[in-house]
Amino acid sequence: MATGPPESAAPAYQDHYIAEGTLSPDVSPGEYVTSTSGLSRAVRIDGVMSYIEQQGAGAPPATREDGFIMDGQWDTAAYGAWSANGGVRLDGSDHPGIAEYGTGSFSLHQRGMPFDDGWTADNALGDINTPLIDLARLQPRFILAPGPMEGFDTQWRGPSGLEIVAGGGEPGIFNGIKIPLFDPLGGSTGTLGAQWSPAAQWALGGELAAARDTPLYFQPALQGQTATASSERISSSTGYLTALWQDGPSRAQLNFIDGSLDSNGNSMGAWLDASHTSGAFTQSYGAFYIDPNLAWGNQLMTSNAEGGYYRVGYQSRRWLWDFDVDQVDTVSGSGSDVTFVSADTRYQLSRDTGIGGVANLRYGAGDDAWGLQGYLDQVNSLGTVRAELDYATNAQLEDYTATLQQTWKVLAGNRLATSASVDRINSNPNATLQQESTVVRLNLYGGGDLTARLSANAVVQWAETVQGEAQPSRSADVSLSYQLSRSWSVLADYYENRVGSWTQLIVTSPLTPPIENVIPSAGVRGAFLTVRYQEAHGGHFVPLGGVPGSGSGHLSGVVYLDANDNGRYDAGEAGAPNVIVILDGRYSVRTDSNGRFDFPAVAAGHHVLTVQTETLPLPWTLNNSGRTEVNVSTRESTEVDIGAQRIR
Repeated sequence: MATGPPESAAPAYQDHYIAEGTLSPDVSPGEYVTSTSGLSRAVRIDGVMSYIEQQGAGAPPATREDGFIMDGQWDTAAYGAWSANGGVRLDGSDHPGIAEYGTGSFSLHQRGMPFDDGWTADNALGDINTPLIDLARLQPRFILAPGPMEGFDTQWRGPSGLEIVAGGGEPGIFNGIKIPLFDPLGGSTGTLGAQWSPAAQWALGGELAAARDTPLYFQPALQGQTATASSERISSSTGYLTALWQDGPSRAQLNFIDGSLDSNGNSMGAWLDASHTSGAFTQSYGAFYIDPNLAWGNQLMTSNAEGGYYRVGYQSRRWLWDFDVDQVDTVSGSGSDVTFVSADTRYQLSRDTGIGGVANLRYGAGDDAWGLQGYLDQVNSLGTVRAELDYATNAQLEDYTATLQQTWKVLAGNRLATSASVDRINSNPNATLQQESTVVRLNLYGGGDLTARLSANAVVQWAETVQGEAQPSRSADVSLSYQLSRSWSVLADYYENRVGSWTQLIVTSPLTPPIENVIPSAGVRGAFLTVRYQEAHGGHFVPLGGVPGSGSGHLSGVVYLDANDNGRYDAGEAGAPNVIVILDGRYSVRTDSNGRFDFPAVAAGHHVLTVQTETLPLPWTLNNSGRTEVNVSTRESTEVDIGAQRIR
């Protein structure tokens, strides 16, 4: 057989470099992992310089808020995941408007430490919140609101749904604009509780809370106000028992409470919450009786109330509606008995268009009020637009508002929402204070990566009186961040919060009367310069049989107060500061003054975010602890908005 000449050998493969290897390395704002060796660990340290001044009559001299902010997370194979965050203020001057201000804050959290027989432990030390058993968090109406404290807590979870919690320390208040600070109040507070599931459908729990020689803590009722404490010191002791039954779509929880507040004698209460889902319908109902003068630690509970409620909701592919009736009477007879009726509906006309409306009626001696809202949602080539009309009235005021909101379609990783509204305020003829004003409001919320190195975030709210006596108001937090290198960046911030002399009239709750009072016109503004260092190393710990991800991305977002209950972070809605956000049940961070949180390096793949609802300001809460599932992609920034709903 004839054979041809031998074939020549194929040339060996050679690497080729773009531009012969002279390109500068890519610096992506979302890529912080510099080494994949070892377990996951990340740190961020901010050095902050600032200039802050108050506005208004009798304002004190300008002051500073200089110092450092630190956040860190790290994983271990045998001792769970650890998170630390805090701030240190270097100057000795007081924060504007706050006397005897603290010099810093710090907290250390450990989550998911494994033990034999299925036990795990979570522990925390520093400026934290008093702990609650899980059953105490599942409250649709009456919330046990643990207050901030400087101390420790421990939570143990084991088989059969067993959970044990304990904690104690000195009560205090979180404050600060950029640097989170903790202001101790004196005295002490503590809690001890446990729960257990004796059968598949049942869970039983109880908890004790006490406070000694400490001021009562008050959360802000209006945006822009700071939490405060009374000057009078109190002592309280409160016991709580609960039983939960749940079988598929049916659920019922019975709660008992008993306690004393100073020398006011013993007070008791009980409430039942139940719900049932059948097909597209969900019904919930409850009854309650709570004596006056009840507190949980150093925070007053909703008390001096008896009554009940019924709610029914329906959801299909095109319809969404619900109807609520609440009756709230006072136990002592010294307050107003209130009937509250609420109805809202939404109909999806087409894939891109939906219409809806809300009606609220509050009937009670001396504080009758009602409100109407109608809106149209339309998806267009620019994003999603909502046109909305609102009307509210009570014995003092009539308030008409027309609003146009636009959530803009922007490049991936960016976000932009704007709104414009005209607010007309008229005094009723018998009002004790006459007020006629027309106010124009403009709001903007946005942010994202402008270039590979430059990113921006902005929350701006502006209101101007075009007719009448209402004072203008404005607030802004605008931040620019420039990435100097993989680990170093510079941030420039401008902060302003000026509250006008009038508030918009809103009817939303049977427990909270409509607010229409004049409040003093005051404000604060400042400029901040931050130098940031952040590093991330390692890969996340994976048990045997797991598959670790090979990449990481940047996960950030905001916890906000969803004032119009539409499930979107609209321009003009406020963020919730100092709220704890937990990643995969292991790592925790606190939101900043705008409600923003940040995990600089998260393994690519599926993750779950949850929020500690007790760290939200009242009367706001989250369904299912704000559980949000998210997928993170390698070298990409993922943004998550978590909206809190107002308790009704």
